[in-house]
Amino acid sequence: MLKNKFSSILIAMLVAGSVIPSVAKAESTDSEQAETTEVIEEDAGTDQLIEPVSLNEQQKEEMKELGFTDDDIDSMSIEEYNKYKNLDGKLTSSEENYYEVTADKDGNVTDIEEITESEAVNQAQQQEKPVFSTMAAKSQSSTKTTGLLKMTLTSSKLSNGNTLLKNSFTWIKSPEFALTDVVGITHSASAVKVPGTDGFSYKYTDGVGTHSLKASSTTNSATGIAKKFNLKKGGSNKPPYNHHGYISIQVKKGNKNDVRANAYGHYTHVTVGLTGSITIKTGSISVGGNLSKKEMTPPM
Repeated sequence: MLKNKFSSILIAMLVAGSVIPSVAKAESTDSEQAETTEVIEEDAGTDQLIEPVSLNEQQKEEMKELGFTDDDIDSMSIEEYNKYKNLDGKLTSSEENYYEVTADKDGNVTDIEEITESEAVNQAQQQEKPVFSTMAAKSQSSTKTTGLLKMTLTSSKLSNGNTLLKNSFTWIKSPEFALTDVVGITHSASAVKVPGTDGFSYKYTDGVGTHSLKASSTTNSATGIAKKFNLKKGGSNKPPYNHHGYISIQVKKGNKNDVRANAYGHYTHVTVGLTGSITIKTGSISVGGNLSKKEMTPPM
């Protein structure tokens, strides 16, 4: 059984003042209520080779105020920049976490351990990046493999009165097995998603350059959103590395008395076929089906 863990921040619904990141339990009324979900199947198509846009220092700072990481900015396409450039925002909270992902030789994820940034950097420097493997081409030479993941959950207050929530991920050391992963954000019922404001990006690098790949589906509920996407297993001239991306959504207060709400970042690494549904509740994104998976979020 998977442990339910949460990466959470408090988001300011009324003012743009600084908010100290905190870990808080989801309200019982949110976590226990049944959620009606909407699933939108999408055509992920083929990966696209992109030419990252060149931003000046002011433009980079403006993107950082919206929660964009250095990885996001360094690989940002002109389409991405055009989507967010007109948003005037102030970063109000940010939480960064690192995880060591351990799998056995068959690709079953056996453990997720939160580690420090220095531990993640040291491990990444000591170990070579492994090649992504399919189940048919699994390694028989080792009893376990490890991957290293960084997650960054941010909240930015926008001048239009909304709050931009963003959950970024970077595989500092690629996992050996890859198939379909899920990245998402959940929030309190007091925060209401603004239609048409969701964003998603997944990119990787190989011997040719930086590529982007779209999500294969979007799952929506009243208290969250999740994107399903395929981690790239093979590249041109060089195995894929620097897998990174994000999901974002704007939210607003549900009524005039709402001042603050909780937000949670989620990432699930799936190494066997994902056949079940994705269930979303405040503080929880459950990926069903007969699969090997782990949800990466900090412990309560």
